[in-house]
Amino acid sequence: MKKRSILIIAAIALAVFAAADAVLVILLLMPPSAPSSAQATPAATAAPVTEPPSAAPTSAATQLPTAPTVAPAEAPSTAPPATAVPTEATDAAPSVPDELTELLARDGKTAEALRQSGCEQLITVDASGSSAQINFYTPDGSRWTKDDNLSCVGYVGANGITEDMHEGGYATPKGLYPIGDAFYINDKPATGLDTFAVTEDTYWVDDPNSKYYNKRVEGTADMDWSSAEHMIDYTTAYEYGCVIDYNPDAVYNAGSAIFFHVSYSPTAGCVGTDRDMVLRYLAQLQASKNPYILIV
Repeated sequence: MKKRSILIIAAIALAVFAAADAVLVILLLMPPSAPSSAQATPAATAAPVTEPPSAAPTSAATQLPTAPTVAPAEAPSTAPPATAVPTEATDAAPSVPDELTELLARDGKTAEALRQSGCEQLITVDASGSSAQINFYTPDGSRWTKDDNLSCVGYVGANGITEDMHEGGYATPKGLYPIGDAFYINDKPATGLDTFAVTEDTYWVDDPNSKYYNKRVEGTADMDWSSAEHMIDYTTAYEYGCVIDYNPDAVYNAGSAIFFHVSYSPTAGCVGTDRDMVLRYLAQLQASKNPYILIV
């Protein structure tokens, strides 16, 4: 009985070993299986799963915000700008002839005064007593030149010129002054200046106590003066002329009604010459050229 049991146990052991060998052979003959995606990329499964967007982006450019385009800055130039070097044609003031330099000096001025004023037309009045030599200068390229066709003799105040002007002094103010409007009694002259017609209603107030002192007034509706030039009464002198802008701030009693007009004799304070020359001057003068008159 004991021997029989041993044989049975041995038989079972052999069967077990045979089955194990068969299983081992089967496993060796099977092809290896591919690893799962979860095993290949474990990191991907670590992120939480979200809902897909309702609409896919149309392009890669819409998936990320874009930075504003910035143009590259230009490197600073080491060369000076072209305008830094003055040229004679554009920056140099026209030179002044000796005779004009001397006239300006008599009024304590230089050519710089003309440049700063923007003057491009200049009448000069070189007075000697109540008589005067009148000339006309314009800048011609790089130099001021005199127009000999406009050179003439003329007159200033009966008491000559002065730096101490006052009403009734019969003197002409010394200095450099702008030319204002042209005026006329009859036919309008050819001129580049603004103009006004002298009529029965035209007055130039010379009363220092008036609010209209040294101003032109049309009519007497607001009359507050005791004295004024009724311009149309001076049919010869004021037939043609232009205003010299002296005392524009109407300084009390400093003088008024200073004109360049027709005259054949010394004046009460204006500058005068004959009718033909006044018309020729008016034809040349242009407001756009900032005309001035220099009286010395």
